[in-house]
Amino acid sequence: MNIEGFDLNLLKALVAIYEERQITAAADRLGITQPGLSHVLSRLRATFADELFIRRSGGMEPTVLAEDLYARIRPGLRQLQDSIAAPAPFRPETLERTFVLGMNDYGASVILPVLIRLMASAAPGVRLKTRHYAHGTQFDDLRQGSIDLSITVAGPYPGWVNAELLFREEARVVADASNPVLNGAMTVRKYATCPHVIMAPDGGDRNWIDDHLSDLGMGRVVQHAVPHFLAIPAIIRGTSMVSTLPARIAETLGQNDGLTTYPLPFRAEPHKVVQVWPKRLDRDPMHRWLRRMVVSAVS
Repeated sequence: MNIEGFDLNLLKALVAIYEERQITAAADRLGITQPGLSHVLSRLRATFADELFIRRSGGMEPTVLAEDLYARIRPGLRQLQDSIAAPAPFRPETLERTFVLGMNDYGASVILPVLIRLMASAAPGVRLKTRHYAHGTQFDDLRQGSIDLSITVAGPYPGWVNAELLFREEARVVADASNPVLNGAMTVRKYATCPHVIMAPDGGDRNWIDDHLSDLGMGRVVQHAVPHFLAIPAIIRGTSMVSTLPARIAETLGQNDGLTTYPLPFRAEPHKVVQVWPKRLDRDPMHRWLRRMVVSAVS
C-alpha cells in the first residue's frame, strides 16, 4: 500500500475500535459521532478488503487481520505521538551527562576552569571531557557526534555547522627576561632575529606570523614546534628563543620564574575565538544550554 495520500485518521480509528470494542465508546474517544465512525469503519474495510471487526453480543470482535494490523500500527502511532508532543522542560540541575568539547590546551587553560566551576553550580551531574585538535581537523568528529562542541579560532567552516563569536584575542610574545637579543626591549628586527618556538599539533613549521613578517620583507627561524602551549615556558627559559601566544595564555605562562611578555612588534588583527556546532543541534534544549554556559564562562 502506498502511504502517500493515506489518511492516518483511519489508523487512529482502527486502534480506538480495537481497544474500546464498542463503536459508541470509540467515537466518543475520537471526538466524532457514531455514524461518522461507522463511515470511517466502512472506509477501513474497503481499504484492507476485510471486515476487520465483527459485531458480537459482547462488542466488536477483531478479525485475524485486525489483530495483526493493531499489533503493527499501535507502536508506530505511540512513537509518532511522542515525537510531536511538547518536550519535557529541560532541567540542568537534574542532568546526568558527559559533554565532550574539542579544544586545544589554550581553551583547557583559559576557558575550561571557569566553565567547570559554573557547571558544578548549575548542573552538578554534568561531566566535561576535552579532545585536542589541530585547527580545522575537528569537523569529522563533530559531524559524527564524537564531540558536542568545538572551541577554536575562526576560519573556514563546512556548510553544516554554525559558529558564534566568543571573544577576540590578541597575541603577545613570551621570552626569557634575560633574553640577550631583546635586552629588555622588543623591536620587529629583534623579534625576527630570535629563534622561535611555535605550537603546532600537526608538526608544521609555519603559521600566520610568517605571513606578516613576509609582508614586512622579513623572515624568521622556527627552531622548534610543539603540540601544546604549556610545553613552551620550559623550552625558552634561559635561551634567546621567543614564542608568540594568545594574550590570555601568554600572561599566564609569562608569570613563570624568569619569563616576561612583550607586545607584538607589528600590527595584527586579533583572532576571533568561536564555538562551533552542527546546525542540526541549533534548537536542541540541552545543547543550547551548553552553548549559553560557554558564553557565560568567557564573559
